Amino acid sequence: KTNIENIGGAVSVDSTPGEGTVWRLTIPLTLAIIQALTVDCGEQRYVVPQVAVLELVFIDGNSTKIEYASGAPVYRLRGKLLPLVRLDRALGLEVGGDQGVYIMVLQADGRRFGLVVDRVLNTEEVVVKALNTRFKDIGLYA
Repeated sequence: KTNIENIGGAVSVDSTPGEGTVWRLTIPLTLAIIQALTVDCGEQRYVVPQVAVLELVFIDGNSTKIEYASGAPVYRLRGKLLPLVRLDRALGLEVGGDQGVYIMVLQADGRRFGLVVDRVLNTEEVVVKALNTRFKDIGLYA
């Protein structure tokens, strides 16, 4: 009950002796359940909406496949340059070692780019809830 109320919902119970019990769970419409990929970056775990993921590419730690164009990291995917965003650097996390990384090829707002993460774990359903208005000006999180 506490968990439902914490997300703005309600729980009610109606019981009639000899007839049974009815449980009603009310969940706000502002919540959504999406399919997401769970990834690790540094010592942190994140989820990425699966609908945005076009493909996954693994790059060995000794690989030199990441290039630089005008100082920005890119990956040549089927002959086209894919701009890369390293999640660890974008979030100010400790940068990983020489192990391999995954490039999640994403499409968002009509743009295609690669998000570099340490590991891709699994898919799961995730409940999405709008952030508090205090966080509306932070552009990095959604």
